[in-house]
Amino acid sequence: MKLRIEPFDRLTAGELFAVLRLRQAVFYLEQRVDCEELDALDPRAVHLWCAADDGPTVACLRILPPGVRYDEASVGRVAVAAAWRRRGVARRMMRAALEYIDRTWSAPVRISSQEYVVPFYESLGFEVVSETYAEAGIPHRSMLRR
Repeated sequence: MKLRIEPFDRLTAGELFAVLRLRQAVFYLEQRVDCEELDALDPRAVHLWCAADDGPTVACLRILPPGVRYDEASVGRVAVAAAWRRRGVARRMMRAALEYIDRTWSAPVRISSQEYVVPFYESLGFEVVSETYAEAGIPHRSMLRR
C-alpha cells in the first residue's frame, strides 16, 4: 500500500478525481450525506490518500491548517473504501496526518467525529470536548488532541 500526501495545488487531475470519487462513494452513496461534500476548504487542504499496490485509491482524508476551519489544525473527510475497512488503513492515515501536523505546525488538532468512531480517535490521543450534535444528519462529537 502506498501513502501519499500533497497540497491541493500539487494534485494531478487523476489523483484529485480518485480522492473525490472515493469520498462520493463513502459519504454520498453509502452514508447518504445530504449536504455539500465538496466545499471551499478542499483547495486550502493538504490531501492524504492510500492506494492499493494494484493502483486504486482505497482511503483518504484532508488536513486543514490552523485558522482555516478552527483555531487548531484539523483532519476531516476521513474515508475508507468498504472492502478495506478493519485493516488498519485509517489508523495508518491518521498517524501520518498527525505526524505531518506536528512537523508542519506543531499545533493542537480539532476534529468533528462521527459518534460511532469516537473510541478510535480516543485511541489516537483525542478527547471528546462537546456534547453530541448533528452534522449532515449524523451524530457527531467535537474532539481535541492537544
